[in-house]
Amino acid sequence: MTPETRLSFERSGVDTPGVSLDVRHESMMQRLRQRAWSRAGAVAVVVSAGAPRRVLTFSTRFALLCLGSFLISASVAVTLWNGLGPGPLDVFIGAVRERTGIPLSFAVWATVGAMIVVSWLLGRRPGLGTVLSPFMIGPMLQSSLAALERFDAPQLLPVAIGMHVLAIAGIGIGAGSLIVSGLGAGSGELLAAAASDRTRTSEPKVRFVIESSWVLLGIALGGPAGLGTVLVAVFVGPAVARGYRIVDSLAARSIRGVLHTHEAIVARELMKTH
Repeated sequence: MTPETRLSFERSGVDTPGVSLDVRHESMMQRLRQRAWSRAGAVAVVVSAGAPRRVLTFSTRFALLCLGSFLISASVAVTLWNGLGPGPLDVFIGAVRERTGIPLSFAVWATVGAMIVVSWLLGRRPGLGTVLSPFMIGPMLQSSLAALERFDAPQLLPVAIGMHVLAIAGIGIGAGSLIVSGLGAGSGELLAAAASDRTRTSEPKVRFVIESSWVLLGIALGGPAGLGTVLVAVFVGPAVARGYRIVDSLAARSIRGVLHTHEAIVARELMKTH
């Protein structure tokens, strides 16, 4: 079989004569791994499981990007406000804010912007959502935190933990919205993928090193790490998986609703012509 014929069979998804099941399986797994490189942590797990790409209009995808950015911003603001400690990257961003005295928005932009630039220099080009999301998250996060700081943080530990878990759930739904939007990897995902490419080390190992570095550097600089940081590490994976399923299910229902409406209109018009 010629290479051209073999490639034609592989692209069409038809069983390729003379190619073993192991080869086709490896090809499929390679494609899954390539998709997974565009999501970090729990997001990578969701995508590597074969998350379907919904056929959505650009306006819908952009709306999901905005919604996801808002939910993540508001949820991270809660983790900063209640004093238990945010996730790894937010520990570092909080430390930058405390050390420099710059507004939280600028701390987000400086940190995330540097991550995007380094990723691009290492060979990973950012998507539209990769660039736009930080510009939305920065002001949203600062505004949400300012609004929350008008109130006293919960004094009872069970209440604080409960609010933290709800905030993690919000992060999960926000991340799910970003996945379904399909407008590009986040800065953390992009950096982990780029470093993985250059070091030829598996992305989970690279991501663990990067996220551990955020925590250690953040703590060294006086960042707000604590029990909440551990809670984020434990629960953010299931939260993102669940959040993705919720948003994807809603998107699928929306698509089916549009199709049914279109079919009803077509059927009505056909009846008028008879």
